[in-house]
Amino acid sequence: MKSTIRILTIALGGLLLLLVLVTAYLFLVFDPNDYRDRVGEQVRAQTGRELIIEGDIGLSVFPWLGVRLENASLGNAAGFGEQPFARVAQVEARARLTPLFRGEVEVDRIVLGGLELNLERNADGRGNWEDLTAEADKPARESPASKEPGEAMRAIASVAVSGIEIESARVSLDDRQSGLRYEVHDLGLRSGEIRAGSRFPLELGFDVNSTAPELSGRLDLSGQVLLEPDRSRVNVEKLELRFAGRGAALPGGKADVQLGADVDLDLAAGLAEISALSLRTLGVDVSGRIQGRDLFAEPRFEGSVDVAEFKPRELMQAIGVDVPKTADPAVLARASLKATFEAGTRSAMFKGIEMRLDDSRVTGEAGLTDLARQAVRFDLGLDAINIDRYLPPRADSPAPAAASTAAAAAGETDPSGLRVLNLEGKLRIGQLIASGLTVSDIEITARAADGVLRVAPIGASLYQGRYAGNVSLDARGRTMRMSADESLSGIQIGPLLRDLTGESERLTGSAHLRAKLQATGNDADAMKRSLGGNAEFRFADGAVKGVNIAQYLREAQARLRGQPAPAASGPNQTDFTELSGTLQIANGVVRNDDLKANSPLLRVAGNGSADLGSERIDYRIRASLVGTLEGQGGAERDALRGVTVPIKVSGTFDKPSYALDVETLVAENVKQQVRERVEEKVQEQLKGSTQDSLRKGLEGLLRR
Repeated sequence: MKSTIRILTIALGGLLLLLVLVTAYLFLVFDPNDYRDRVGEQVRAQTGRELIIEGDIGLSVFPWLGVRLENASLGNAAGFGEQPFARVAQVEARARLTPLFRGEVEVDRIVLGGLELNLERNADGRGNWEDLTAEADKPARESPASKEPGEAMRAIASVAVSGIEIESARVSLDDRQSGLRYEVHDLGLRSGEIRAGSRFPLELGFDVNSTAPELSGRLDLSGQVLLEPDRSRVNVEKLELRFAGRGAALPGGKADVQLGADVDLDLAAGLAEISALSLRTLGVDVSGRIQGRDLFAEPRFEGSVDVAEFKPRELMQAIGVDVPKTADPAVLARASLKATFEAGTRSAMFKGIEMRLDDSRVTGEAGLTDLARQAVRFDLGLDAINIDRYLPPRADSPAPAAASTAAAAAGETDPSGLRVLNLEGKLRIGQLIASGLTVSDIEITARAADGVLRVAPIGASLYQGRYAGNVSLDARGRTMRMSADESLSGIQIGPLLRDLTGESERLTGSAHLRAKLQATGNDADAMKRSLGGNAEFRFADGAVKGVNIAQYLREAQARLRGQPAPAASGPNQTDFTELSGTLQIANGVVRNDDLKANSPLLRVAGNGSADLGSERIDYRIRASLVGTLEGQGGAERDALRGVTVPIKVSGTFDKPSYALDVETLVAENVKQQVRERVEEKVQEQLKGSTQDSLRKGLEGLLRR
């Protein structure tokens, strides 16, 4: 036993003596600066680049094994100029010696000062770093172990670093292939003691400049980091990021972004959680959470987002967007959003949407069910909105002709955009006010696939009646084709026209309409010019305002008698119990040949056309009296009973004009008088011949 102890003592003493001798040699005899040329030769042999160490090389052995370099540079790759690839003013790193024998690494503070890294890409697209990374990447690509996300974590389990300090670093990228340049400068990084299982502070900051996008700014990041290599876990508490920048690439030319969160990564399980997420920028506050799974296989994320109430007008001003003039200056005053989301490599959906804009609220869900096919799906509900409040004031609205021209120029649609549209969804609107019209209980189902958009069925309640229809748009050809099948039933047309035009209505009554239409074109004007199809209409218990047919009858009577036209009396309208007809539409021209209007006083017929492109009217009304003019401003039995009175309708849709067609009236009256005289002569002849026949017949009977 004593022998064994003696041997161990001698061995330990010898080892200690050897260590002392080696240390003494390294301190007293060994000078690492003597080997700088050999180090340079090895680097040149391995990389083909020059390593130049201008300053001293310092070496420490016990109790720290460390190295110190000053003013070192690594040459550029061949063909990339004389500027060094990398330069460093100072490097210090050392590790405690004795823990190395236990397979542990305890590193003192690592200092890196004045680092400059100059990255370049030539006109052929080759980078000056590729020769250094090609061989380094090959084992990483081929090693199965390198694919394990937790491998790096386990590798640092036995590493402890008192701290890392990087000061005044600069990294630039000069991309001569694209003509762009990016630079990060004044980069600094500081950390506390890095040790597995212990939380440490981390701070990072740098300035950034780029030419495209044009941007300059400062980014600062800090947080409390916890590394748990045995669990392959990284946790960051109180993560704070702030970016303040300027440049044309930023909305409004400047930005101030503040981001905060707690981050937890489980690399072994492929899980991530971002909680207490907050983002503030441009006067908008966003909060939420994100959970991710299968990060290294097929990532999936879910979470929530909450955009606190903000002022859209102020946001638009902040990002440099012109705030539109609106009829109601109080709109665009407040907005907010709440939703949950689920996203992955194949789909992204927002559910539980609650979005508010001023007094309107949208709920439902929407998203992409197939990212590869850009398949949009939605099911949304809007409680109420007044679109007119968001439109320009009437005084700022262009004249109708100018508006039509502007709409045609701005509204032209490229059919190819609709060919890729993949959409399916439903929209419900409680109440909608647009162009003065109030529509409620709107239900719309839309589908778009393979270049065809179908909006069907469509249903809505308006003005005590109901609208139903379906519309399709076929964009498979160079020119779009539209078809529509629509109907209105029981609509009170008077209030509808009054709200639509903002003026007194020209027609009242209960309206029933049905239309089947087709059109081609890539803008509204082309569609209007090519419009075709047919329609039928019927109005009950109403009036045509702005035209008093009874007054035209009196005027016709006066003209036929050679008397001056009587003064207008009674309401300027024509009442009817029923007004009906059909429309034939071709190339944007609407024709009607069977207008029929009935009332206790009148019978009215009409025919003519209206050009939708020019919005001009060419129409003839034929009215005949079947009663008395009493009740329409008359008191006598009129001599015109049974006579047809022609009325000409011309002008534009906005300003139609009505006039008695005197020429036709006189011509038809002359024909009527000639006809009556001929009939009188015939009657006289018939009467005489009839009397002779009766006399002879009676005489024959008496003789018998």
